[in-house]
Amino acid sequence: MNNKLYKIGFFGLLVINIGLVALFIFKPKPHMRQRGAREQISEKLAFSDEQEKQFGEMVKIHRQAIREIMEEERTLVRSYFEQLSITTGSEDKELLLRQIMKLKKDKIVLTYHHFEELKSICNEDQLAKFDEVIADVIPMLADSPERQIKRRNSND
Repeated sequence: MNNKLYKIGFFGLLVINIGLVALFIFKPKPHMRQRGAREQISEKLAFSDEQEKQFGEMVKIHRQAIREIMEEERTLVRSYFEQLSITTGSEDKELLLRQIMKLKKDKIVLTYHHFEELKSICNEDQLAKFDEVIADVIPMLADSPERQIKRRNSND
């Protein structure tokens, strides 16, 4: 009886281990955000070392600018919702809302210029692939349902 229990346990663990190994080997390719948009863009466009260096610097500047805008946006959104607990005029709320919307616009414009700058460092062969890169990036930027479906599918 005891020997039979060990055999069942052994084969059970063996099946689990084989399943885990198969999962790691055959798992789906990570989505752009999980793998790193920068790495995937560099890979798809096959950047030279010099282009990679330029792109890295562009990404660093862009991320810092976006971080600053997002921090300001968080502060304004917090202030906007704090209006619920205090009584102020609707002018204050409208001003805060306009400032929040301006920051959203600034993020979009900043990101657009970032991709324009990226396009400017591409050679002719890379420009042919640029539209494909942008098509991959748009769902991430727009937080579209297509991105959410891909995210759900990659989590399955």
